[in-house]
Amino acid sequence: MTIKTKISYSGPVLSLNQYKSLSWRQLKTKTDKLKVVFMSLVLAQKLPKLAFMELRVFHNTRLDLDNVTGTIKIFVDVLRHCNVIADDTKNYFDYLSIQYTPQLEKNTLVFEITGEKKTKKKKK
Repeated sequence: MTIKTKISYSGPVLSLNQYKSLSWRQLKTKTDKLKVVFMSLVLAQKLPKLAFMELRVFHNTRLDLDNVTGTIKIFVDVLRHCNVIADDTKNYFDYLSIQYTPQLEKNTLVFEITGEKKTKKKKK
């Protein structure tokens, strides 16, 4: 069964450039805050475990498309932590698109998850 859901987030974003320029302690402080927010958003959706997923991200932030990946990485890591996907390798996560969408409110990202619900194997 195919699952499709959208999760919206408005607030501070983490740029890929910050991964390169901040100390690990400064970076951890910022990523930990986003993880908590993303965790509550993901858990509120009550998503089933997915055999695989595709992710489309729509954003209206000050960041360039490639820099939005700093925030997307945290979101995908939370999906793994919440057991929505088993891992973020190509076996479970094979598509990512990022689109600037000026119609969204400023500092907003919409994560659109499409995936196949993992089915339980029948016992013989």
